[in-house]
Amino acid sequence: MHGSSEEGSEKLRSLVLEHELESSPSSICVLDGGGRIVIWNQRFLDLWGLTAQEVENRPFKAWVQHIQDKLEAPTVFQSLYKTTQGEQEFKGFVEIGLKDGRVLKLDIFPLLKEGEYFGRVYYFTDVTEGRRGEGVMTEYASELQRIVASRTQELIEAERLAASGSLAREIAHDLRSPLQSIRNAVYMMKRDPNKFSVGLEIIEKSILRSLEMLEGLRDSSRLDEPRLRKSDLNKIILESVEEIPKPSNVSINVELDEEAEAWVDGPRMRRVFDNLLLNAIEAMPKGGTITITKQRVGNKYIIQISDTGVGIPEDVLPTLFQRKFYTTKPHGLGLGLSYCKRTVESHGGSIMVDSVLGKGTVFTI
Repeated sequence: MHGSSEEGSEKLRSLVLEHELESSPSSICVLDGGGRIVIWNQRFLDLWGLTAQEVENRPFKAWVQHIQDKLEAPTVFQSLYKTTQGEQEFKGFVEIGLKDGRVLKLDIFPLLKEGEYFGRVYYFTDVTEGRRGEGVMTEYASELQRIVASRTQELIEAERLAASGSLAREIAHDLRSPLQSIRNAVYMMKRDPNKFSVGLEIIEKSILRSLEMLEGLRDSSRLDEPRLRKSDLNKIILESVEEIPKPSNVSINVELDEEAEAWVDGPRMRRVFDNLLLNAIEAMPKGGTITITKQRVGNKYIIQISDTGVGIPEDVLPTLFQRKFYTTKPHGLGLGLSYCKRTVESHGGSIMVDSVLGKGTVFTI
C-alpha cells in the first residue's frame, strides 16, 4: 500500500506540473544540469516552430544555433547564453526582438537546492502589445505637451490685451518646469522601456501640477486664501528639487533639518520653490551651485535658496518683487517673484532677497 501511495503521489505531481506548464502564458523550457532540454510546454514548441522529437534531450546549445535566423540581434542572446554557462547561479531577464516584429521578454532562473545546481528554467513571454502601448503613451505625452504649449501661447496672446497685465506670462513661465519633466519622462521611457511606470507617474504628476497652475486663471484679480493642510515641508522641497529640470553643469545641495510638519498650502508652496529654483538655474548660464537650507527657529521655519549666479543690480533689489518681468539672465523673463511674495505672505510669512552682482543671490523665506 505504501508503494502504491508513493506512485500515486508522483503521478499527481506530474499532472500538476503538466497543468501548470500548459496553462502558463509563457513559453517554457527546462534544462538539466548537463544543459539538455528535458521539460517544455506546447507554447515553447509553437513559438519556435519545433516538434517534441526535435526538442527532447537536445542540447540547449544546438537549439540556440537553431533560432539565430529568427532573432533581430542574435549576438545579444548568444552573449547571455555564454554568461549563464559561466555562472550557474545567474538569474535575470532580457528583451529579445524577433525579425517578425514581436518582442519577447526572457526570464532565466537557476534550479538550486542546498547549494547544488540541477539546471535552469527559461521563460519566454510575448510583450509586443505592451511595447505598442508604450508607443501610444509616448505619442500621447507629446501631444499633451503640444496642447499645453498651445494653450499657454493663447494665454500669452490674451494677456497682451488684458488690463490685469502679467498673469498669463507668469503661468507660462511656471509651466516650463512640468512640461520639461514630461519631455524628460518620455525620453527616459524611450531609452529604457522598463521605466515605463516611472515615466507615467512623472507625466501624471506634471499634468496635475500644470492643471493647478491653469486653475489659477479662473480668478486673476486676487490670490485666494491658502488651503492649509498639515504637510511635510521637507517632502515638498525635495520633490521640487528632484523634478526641476536642470542642466548637467548645475548642482543642487540640500540641507534640511528633521523638523518638517507645517500647516501650508502644499501645491502653492511647491510652486514657490519651483519658481525660485528655476530662476536660480537660469541665473547661472555657465553653471554653478544652488544650496537649499531649512531650519526650525521657535515656531517658524527659515528656508534659504542661494545660487552662485550673475546676481541682481543693487538699484533693482528694492522693487524686485513688484517687477514681474525683471530678469537676471541674458535671455528670458524673470517671472514668478510677485507670486512667491503674495503666496508666502498669505501664509503669514515673509520673503527677502540679498544679492551681490557677479557672485550670486540668496532668497530667505
